[in-house]
Amino acid sequence: MTLFCFFLSFNAIHAQETRALSLQDALDIGLGKSRMLSIGKEKMKAADAKVEEVQASRLPALKFQAGYTRLSQVPPFIVSLPFPGTTPFTIAPVILDNYVMKLSAAQPVFTGFKLENLEKSAELSAKAIQSDYDKDKLDMIALIKTQYWNYVKAQQFVKVAKENVEILKSHLKDVEILNKSGMAQLHDILKLQVQVSEAEYRLLEANNQKQLAMMGLNNALRLPLTMNLETTEKPSESGIQIPIENMITDAIQHRPDVQASDFRVKASASQVKVAEASWYPQVSVFAEYNYNNPNMRIVPARSQFDDTWAAGIQLTMDVWNWGLNASQTQQAEAQLAQAMDANMLTKENIQIEVMQAYTLMKQASDKIPVTETSIKQAEEQVRTINLRFNNGNAIMTDVLDAETALFMAKMNKVQAIIDLEIAKVKLEKSIGHSL
Repeated sequence: MTLFCFFLSFNAIHAQETRALSLQDALDIGLGKSRMLSIGKEKMKAADAKVEEVQASRLPALKFQAGYTRLSQVPPFIVSLPFPGTTPFTIAPVILDNYVMKLSAAQPVFTGFKLENLEKSAELSAKAIQSDYDKDKLDMIALIKTQYWNYVKAQQFVKVAKENVEILKSHLKDVEILNKSGMAQLHDILKLQVQVSEAEYRLLEANNQKQLAMMGLNNALRLPLTMNLETTEKPSESGIQIPIENMITDAIQHRPDVQASDFRVKASASQVKVAEASWYPQVSVFAEYNYNNPNMRIVPARSQFDDTWAAGIQLTMDVWNWGLNASQTQQAEAQLAQAMDANMLTKENIQIEVMQAYTLMKQASDKIPVTETSIKQAEEQVRTINLRFNNGNAIMTDVLDAETALFMAKMNKVQAIIDLEIAKVKLEKSIGHSL
């Protein structure tokens, strides 16, 4: 009974429900569960918070300070007049307990446009990070689509390999019947048996590749690796009919990494202005309210809380700091030059990427009619050879060669169609959006 329950539980584990999956379903699941995109969202939150931080530095700052200090005992400041009969009096009594409470406010008035450019740079950097997120999303879409079509290819390979096994087994039965009637030789049966074994081995390999492709798709979608999937999307046999020049222009305008690079160039330009701001005077206004015991502005000092206030304007300017400002400006200018070169390099690489993807798509599209012709020719050859074999005008080797040629032609068509879909995925990724 225990053994019976064990086999029931074992079969229940392995008899998993098959999940039908369209390409759009795969994209929805994969994008929703992507850790890479989750990291990108947190980066965008941090960038937005950085913008708010810089914006806050342009607003008045209000601070409150409180403290207590216990002083050591020292002699009081006592003055004695040089006249007979006068009594010494204390000018500065010793107050050992000191309490400080201060409320202060400060507002930058002019910073050499430093704060304005810091805010602009932070906003541009946030937009660049948003574009980075869009690029990561585009990469994730391409990964999911590629894994999806690879799984479709693996399923189609299994289907073709299974058909080949069934055809050869059917031939084997026919030859065994012919052998019994003396119309076929034993070596024909042996050849077919070897061919069936090889076909079954190819089917086993195709099933293994299907399992690996399914695990790759499950991994991309963050689903259990052993989940059974059944694709519902049918590959298209038509390519993308858009001039290559239009695609390159489209890519330069819409690729997220180009946009991110453009934003970083502008942010670097703002950082140059931030560095140049240190050459200007810095002006700010301030005000403070003090409620201290003792209040040092009141003479003589007394052990009680007294309030006073102060307000003013402050100007600071670097007169000489051994070339610090010049060095900071040079660093910012060098970083701007790097950003500009990186921007141009990105655009040049995109042109190459689009042209390569377009070429692969065109080659895959051109192969499909060739494979279709090969299948028709192979099918006709199989029909003719089988007819000749049945009439005793062909040997089993001819039949097997014809069946192998037909099998390879079908496999080549599957490969060409999926290559076309994957090439279109690469082309869409290189342009920056779906076509």
